[in-house]
Amino acid sequence: MGLITTAKIIEYDYASNCLVVRPSVLIDREIFDKEAAVCELRLDDGRSISAEQRRKIFAIINEISLWSGHDPEYLRQHLTWEFCGRVGVDYFSLSSVDMTTAKEFINFLIEFCFIHSVPTKDTLLNRTEDIDRYLYTCLYYRKCLICNGKAELHHVDRVGMGFDREQICHMGLRAEALCRIHHMEAHTLGQSEFDDKYHIYGIQLDKKLCEIYNLKKEV
Repeated sequence: MGLITTAKIIEYDYASNCLVVRPSVLIDREIFDKEAAVCELRLDDGRSISAEQRRKIFAIINEISLWSGHDPEYLRQHLTWEFCGRVGVDYFSLSSVDMTTAKEFINFLIEFCFIHSVPTKDTLLNRTEDIDRYLYTCLYYRKCLICNGKAELHHVDRVGMGFDREQICHMGLRAEALCRIHHMEAHTLGQSEFDDKYHIYGIQLDKKLCEIYNLKKEV
């Protein structure tokens, strides 16, 4: 893992989308010795975690506790440490963490539930703080975005009549991860009404998703 530090924003040019920052520590070794060419950017807007975010975090951890049998407080500490180690941030308290980190922690907990098939009383669609990330994660782990059951691929951008789905390039086409029941509902209601009902939308298929679903990704 490379150096992780904070930086002060000095200037931003909207026209060229160029950002100038001043790191809080010297980074010459990383730039020159390690030949670093890219960096990760996470903007902190200064807002603290909301009561709603805190409620969602505790709700998901309680679900994991019921599934695993571990004490909720132990799980909160363990999962927080695991999250911090993965993204490279300092250990934090849920009483004062910033809103952006809280959102990313919720994403982490939802992904944990998908990886380990943790059963939840309420759909994780109602727990997410990042709908775009949630919809992609559902596709990635083949989880229905509505009920979180086992999902199949639903094409939002329909493949036209007379075209072989195995032969066309699927890169860039929009799709949703839906179980058989919700897949049938989408076709019955129609795409627009279905998406409006659940406040969702299709995600463009990228190379990784095409590989997961064994779809052609090149023309």
